[in-house]
Formats: sequence, C-alpha cells, structure tokens
Amino acid sequence: MLLVKTFVASSKTQGQGLFSSQNIKKGTVTWRFDPNIDKEYAIDEFEKLPDQEKNYVQHHAVLSKLSNKYILSTDNAQFTNHSSNPNLETLEEDGQVELIARAKRDIHEGEEMTIDYRLMDKNDEYSDEEYLK
Repeated sequence: MLLVKTFVASSKTQGQGLFSSQNIKKGTVTWRFDPNIDKEYAIDEFEKLPDQEKNYVQHHAVLSKLSNKYILSTDNAQFTNHSSNPNLETLEEDGQVELIARAKRDIHEGEEMTIDYRLMDKNDEYSDEEYLK
C-alpha cells in the first residue's frame, strides 16, 4: 500500500506512471505490503488463473524475491515504472513479509516515482527485456 500521496499520469518512460503529489524526503517509506489492500498469489494459485487474469497479474505484479509469491498492488503503486537509475529503492524491514520501498533521494512533487524491477522481481532479475535497459 502506498504511504505517500500520488497520482497516475502519462509517463515518458512507459505508458502510465506513478507521480508524487507531495515532496518526499530521502529515506521516507513510500510502500509497504498490506494484506488488506495488496493481493498475493502463491505460484500454484497463479498457475490456476484463467489466461486473461494470469496476463494481468504478470504485467502488474512482481514475483517477490522474499516470499516467492506474486504481489499485486491494487492502488497506484502498480503504475511504478522501471528505471536503471530510480528514485526509489527496495529493502527488507524487520517484521515485514515483503520488501518495502523508500525514497532513495528527495523526490519533488510532480516527479515520476521509479524503481529498479531487477532488485525486487524474480522474473526481471536476470532478464534482458528491452524495458529493463
């Protein structure tokens, strides 16, 4: 669940993107898994989904490096685009079942919020997909 104010708009990076509606200080936690908001799918649950739902989850979710489950944010977080030089970072936090996201540097109001997919998504970790370059 996003812990900061955001909006979705056209992105120069890819389609729609996540943008900050406020100034965010370096070190601020911006996202934390919340089972009341975010959906998780174990691999066996994911495999049983109809193709259309499976495609949606693959496009909008991450395969967690911690839990080995697909994590689908149902808020604006699902519009966070990849960058090799992101302004968000992921890390483990005591008591959390998933990686959290926090500001890697100050983020200005209206700035797109990006993250390095390779550091959080098992599917992207060693991928050579064009969108990761």
